[in-house]
Amino acid sequence: MKALIILEAINNRFSLTDQRLIDFAAVICSSIDVLAVNCNANRIMSLKLVDRVFIFACKRPINVLMDNQRLSHIVSRLMLKYDIVLVDNNSNLHHILCHAGATINRCVVSGIHDVIDYNMYIMLIHGGKTLKYIRFKHPKPWLMSVRLIYPLFFDNTNETERWLRVVPKIQIIDFNTDHCIKLLTYSRKDLGPYGLDLPKLTEADIVIAGGKSFGTSENFKRWLIPLALKLGAAIGATRGAVESRCAPPELQIGCNSQIISPKLYIAFGISGSDHHLVGIRYAKTIIAVNTDKDAQIFDTANYAITSDMYKVITSMMGWLRNNTIRNTNFLVSKFKKNTA
Repeated sequence: MKALIILEAINNRFSLTDQRLIDFAAVICSSIDVLAVNCNANRIMSLKLVDRVFIFACKRPINVLMDNQRLSHIVSRLMLKYDIVLVDNNSNLHHILCHAGATINRCVVSGIHDVIDYNMYIMLIHGGKTLKYIRFKHPKPWLMSVRLIYPLFFDNTNETERWLRVVPKIQIIDFNTDHCIKLLTYSRKDLGPYGLDLPKLTEADIVIAGGKSFGTSENFKRWLIPLALKLGAAIGATRGAVESRCAPPELQIGCNSQIISPKLYIAFGISGSDHHLVGIRYAKTIIAVNTDKDAQIFDTANYAITSDMYKVITSMMGWLRNNTIRNTNFLVSKFKKNTA
């Protein structure tokens, strides 16, 4: 794993806490880089276990509080290359990490006290009376604000050993140049209730939707999500599906919710209540799948398939597995064969 540690030199000196933060990262990371604020190249030699150091070329000392916006942008650009980013919980750099994390949609876990294993950390709560174990579930980089409270160990390294240390590589960042700060292409995107990169209901060319006949939310996701990912389609639901907790409210289609206008709308197990039909009235092509041949939605649908919806979904996954074409004309032609 690769770590980035953000440090601030006070009066061009690093504290023992700064070295302890590096030692903390060395327990789990094979490579450690440092972003040093208000530090010159000579002072870097006092840090151990560091592979590379980023320092700033600046006309004046950097004020972490006043320059937080510019500093946060630089940190957010750097951190995407790392697995873990750490700061001292008691320093002003904690706020810089929080602002940078918000830019790339990552939260900061503060108050971490010790590391047990890969992705297993300890936080002290209730005044140090209780241990809380922390795991990260979101993608890297993991952002940590560390509070080290165990006893200090002073460096007894003699002068000969200091000269034998590996000299870290130094990279200089021009803090005064505006063009060195660019907006990230990595943006905070609304991934919807399922956390997937699917189009929005009101913007999608293809929408697939299910009713309460799926029974459970697990069943709803199990059958519709893989199909939506294959089609690049948005997922919708009826009011009945939402009320029975098969689907989240954000997916509801109807006159009191979202009105959609896709090129292709495929309804699985939907009877077709009046308020739902209002929500899909602008769809160019409607395909309805239902075992009830008298379902109201068949009166509105361009193509009606009286069949088990699970069999139809399984059949569709087979088409899509064997064909790279995903446009609406291809899908409609396939459904025409089933309804012929």
